[in-house]
Amino acid sequence: MTGQVHFTLESDKMLHLHSIIMHRSVIGLTIVIDTVMWQYIVWPELKVLWFNSVLNRSSEWGTHAFHWYFTSALPRSLLAAYPLVMGMRNENNWLFDILYSSLQLGLVLDRRIRLYILPVFSFVLIYSKLPHKELRFIIAAIPMFNLAAAIAAGRIYNNRKKGVWSWLYFILIGSFLVSLGCSVILFMASYDNYPGGYALKALHQMANETNYTEDQSVHIGTFSAMNGVSRFCEHSFPWRYSKEEGIAIEELCHRDFTYLLNEHSRIDGFKCLYAISSFSGVRVQRGFPPILLIKEPKVFIHGNMRDKDTMHSNWPGCS
Repeated sequence: MTGQVHFTLESDKMLHLHSIIMHRSVIGLTIVIDTVMWQYIVWPELKVLWFNSVLNRSSEWGTHAFHWYFTSALPRSLLAAYPLVMGMRNENNWLFDILYSSLQLGLVLDRRIRLYILPVFSFVLIYSKLPHKELRFIIAAIPMFNLAAAIAAGRIYNNRKKGVWSWLYFILIGSFLVSLGCSVILFMASYDNYPGGYALKALHQMANETNYTEDQSVHIGTFSAMNGVSRFCEHSFPWRYSKEEGIAIEELCHRDFTYLLNEHSRIDGFKCLYAISSFSGVRVQRGFPPILLIKEPKVFIHGNMRDKDTMHSNWPGCS
């Protein structure tokens, strides 16, 4: 039938050949780039795999439950596509039903896709055994899950004039609209979810009003570094940056830092110059807009009280 995807033995061979060529080309490219940047021979993917999977050191950065990918990460990523792939959940045995129903709908409606979906699902399932979980670890699985969902949606659309299929089609359209609304909300939340980066940008902008002739040392706390601060945000002279970890709050006043970027609103020896608000939650209200994004201060810029230029700068304060 026109519009359907036909998998043939010959196309499978060509697909596998192209995949192998692309796979080895990308590995070679990443080795060359990272070797040049880090100044020693390194295969970054292997190093990450060794650190995360073999040494299990990634758990030092936080852990999630075994089912987190299936009950949190994938639903937030796939939105309306998730029910089409994963089916419905049985409250009596939700974990077993998730594993079983992941083969439903898209896979049942077109069994030819099973050969391609099962390895992807197995990949996510295996990664679920790692205590430390992040969406980026399984982001490559999203397109294949979307493919299975698209097959289910296509079957519902083609049969939309037949009995119960018309109700499924109505639900499908509604779920797409809900998914669109959720995407807009998540986009707005993500836009305000990098307070560290906005704080460093604000520091540079305000400091441009002062012609510094001496080095300006900025200590970037762990929270700020994990929420938007990167090497691409850094400027040249007179700025110097430190991401040294393990410094007690009481010790910061004894260090030679001009500015601090961290999650603490008060620090001895420093004045809070500016507070950066970030996404905190969602509140449903009557009227327009019905959904309100709540923000609260997450990162604070502090200036050393011993630095006269900092104290005379036109900062708005944190109140």
